[in-house]
Amino acid sequence: MPNSTLNYDPKTPEGQAISRLFRACKSIEDSDGGWNGGDTVDLVCDFFLGLGIDINRGTYQVDAVPPQAVSPDAEPDTIAELLSAHQEFTTDGYPTGNEGFFYAEADDDPFADYTLLIFPTAPASRVRTAMSVLRAAGYTAVEQAPTTPEAARRTVRVDAGVLRALPDDAPTTERAARLLQDAGFTQHADTSDRAPVVSYSTPTPVIWRPDWVQIDVTAPRTAGRDAREEVARGIAATLTDAGWAVDVRGTETLHTTPPPAAPAPMPEPVGEPELVPADVIVSVHNILAYNWNQEQRDYDEQDPEGREHHIANDLNRIARHWGLYQV
Repeated sequence: MPNSTLNYDPKTPEGQAISRLFRACKSIEDSDGGWNGGDTVDLVCDFFLGLGIDINRGTYQVDAVPPQAVSPDAEPDTIAELLSAHQEFTTDGYPTGNEGFFYAEADDDPFADYTLLIFPTAPASRVRTAMSVLRAAGYTAVEQAPTTPEAARRTVRVDAGVLRALPDDAPTTERAARLLQDAGFTQHADTSDRAPVVSYSTPTPVIWRPDWVQIDVTAPRTAGRDAREEVARGIAATLTDAGWAVDVRGTETLHTTPPPAAPAPMPEPVGEPELVPADVIVSVHNILAYNWNQEQRDYDEQDPEGREHHIANDLNRIARHWGLYQV
């Protein structure tokens, strides 16, 4: 029998599914050893469906840890309904100047499905709240660059997405980034291009401060100092409110570290064994004295089977414990 080179166990349900797929593929093999592409795709699709995987949904289905949220489609009506349910937002334009007013527009990209949310008068903090709400529902929400430096309105692109769970052992850099993402801040990728909107840089470890990370505010050249400092203050407040220590290193740079891990619960103290009251001890002595001779004689008269469960065994056990009688 040839040695097996399989890297899976064909005896498990999963292994048997893999074996069935291979046999199915071999059954459609052409005379030249090739597999027809269309037929193979059909077999693979059926294979995934047989495992309970919906091929029309995302890869989050096969993650070891289930996602926190999976968004619906990024349709304007769906997103507008979700956001307007929040007390700080409305699709009603009256009164004019309402900072919570927004409207949703369908995308004009034939190759992508997304929605644009336009906030005519909302300040940066209000837009961050909107992105926080949307991200909590699983959407990807990204603020877009203004059309002109003077433009007052703010635009957010919303795509369908998945909010994946953060592992319990995630490093401090990832924990800090997730905290700011959940709060609605925009993270600028590490590229040579300047950020299109006021953002924060990817948290990086501080070499000389273990478990501390550095976060910098980054912005387009046209962003004023007030806008940059407002984001820096917002980031510091978000981290502080979450219990993180924050060391402000400048108007647009800070170091931060998470709160210390909660100590493991102390085991309940065993304490001293409860003492038997003196009067109870006296009563036990009296019971032994009263029954001792009679029960011991009865025990001696029993056969081995009768002695096995005789009360004299218990009397002797108590007597040995307190050293009362020679047994």
